[in-house]
Amino acid sequence: MRRGFVQPALKRAFVSAAAIMCAAVAFGLLVNALRPSGIPLVGDWSARALTELNAGDVEVVNADEAFDLYSRGQALFVDARDSASYGGGHLPGAVNIGPDDVDGRPEEVRALLGNGRVLIAYCHDVDCPLASALARRLRELSARRIVVLPEGWAGWLEGGYPHE
Repeated sequence: MRRGFVQPALKRAFVSAAAIMCAAVAFGLLVNALRPSGIPLVGDWSARALTELNAGDVEVVNADEAFDLYSRGQALFVDARDSASYGGGHLPGAVNIGPDDVDGRPEEVRALLGNGRVLIAYCHDVDCPLASALARRLRELSARRIVVLPEGWAGWLEGGYPHE
């Protein structure tokens, strides 16, 4: 007799929990839809798209495009990583200046801004925000053309491109 009593009570508990969960999801979706800054439910969530979003109005290039610019002598790489990471390997001819170093190294920054080449900022990988932060900072200082390599050091190595 006890077993027959437990099953209906357990069934009611599961049905109630499912109903509460459905109501909570529906309420969350409704609030998200009504908010001006709601999260889009459908979109491009690829690493490159997220990097482009983080970069704001800074142009991005892929590793092939970056290598092409470098090969033609039209680009200079700017490594936004810390000096230890830079010392462990970097893109050819890269200059190491992080976003927080810009104000403390005015001569180097002036030389970068006046070199006439496209500046290609990069950091570790697509999850690293340093390249975008550096690009925005250099644009504030009148960089003519600065782009971000979203794949960064990891993508460059994965592509088999030369490095130092």
